[in-house]
Amino acid sequence: MNLFVLMGAASVFFTLQAVYWIVVSRKGARTDLLAQRLGTDDSLSASAGLMRDENEGAFAQSIASLLEEAGDDPNVGPFLVRVALFFFLAFTVTLLVTQSLGAALLFGLVGTVLPYMGLLRKKRKRVERIESQLPEALEVMTISLRAGQSLDQTIRLTASELEAPIGDEFHRVAEEVQLGRPLEEALAAMSGRLPAAHTVRTFVTSVMVLRQTGGNLIEVLEQIIDTMRQQMQYERKLKAMTAEGRSSARMLAGLPPVFVSLAYLADSNYIGTLVTDPAGNAMLAASVFLYVTGVIWTNRLTNPKR
Repeated sequence: MNLFVLMGAASVFFTLQAVYWIVVSRKGARTDLLAQRLGTDDSLSASAGLMRDENEGAFAQSIASLLEEAGDDPNVGPFLVRVALFFFLAFTVTLLVTQSLGAALLFGLVGTVLPYMGLLRKKRKRVERIESQLPEALEVMTISLRAGQSLDQTIRLTASELEAPIGDEFHRVAEEVQLGRPLEEALAAMSGRLPAAHTVRTFVTSVMVLRQTGGNLIEVLEQIIDTMRQQMQYERKLKAMTAEGRSSARMLAGLPPVFVSLAYLADSNYIGTLVTDPAGNAMLAASVFLYVTGVIWTNRLTNPKR
């Protein structure tokens, strides 16, 4: 019993530490980003910036890219602290309730997946929002170009007229151009920050090709708007046709947790065997693995876009 108390106290301590570092890491994020763009950040030299990708590794690069697509700070450190926080929270609560180290470790590992799943959901929502806002942004650009403004002025106007997140992306492009970065590089960087947004890549590619070869940008933007609207209409139709399958998938995914909760309330010893007995731990681990696999598989079947 003393061992469980000590482990619970240690988990609470590390949880509080994780919360503290999350709060501290968020302070001054905007100032650091601006200093990095202006080149006044002493902590990041030019050679360090060139070698950053190689030093981080593939895993850190993928997490940083995912964070940037979701609109968060691309620094991997705060995200790892958040993962540790979820682990210690799930571990502490399970340990105090079940007093089983195996079950606490199992649910702690499950807790580490939650921040990543939440980040994927946030990224998907943000990309969908950007793609839905892009036709309106291109309409504003078309009107501005017809009025005789340059492309740089058009991008600044679009950034001021539209809401986040597409407004933030255009504002970042306008800010980088104002700081001296070529427009083509700023647009390419925006497309690189949003690899899942295919419409953004189409827009950036069209602008870069026309600036090199010449042509009527207004007509090209109007064609892109028509194509995007037809694609959005197709996606809405596809979503309506798969609504029944997605509802069934949610119901099937929710039944096991509800059944386990009701069974625990009816007879705690019946469910408690899964966390107190070694054979029960193995069965619980296998059940959780099969459940997660089934949820992912069903999710992909009912969402053909992914």
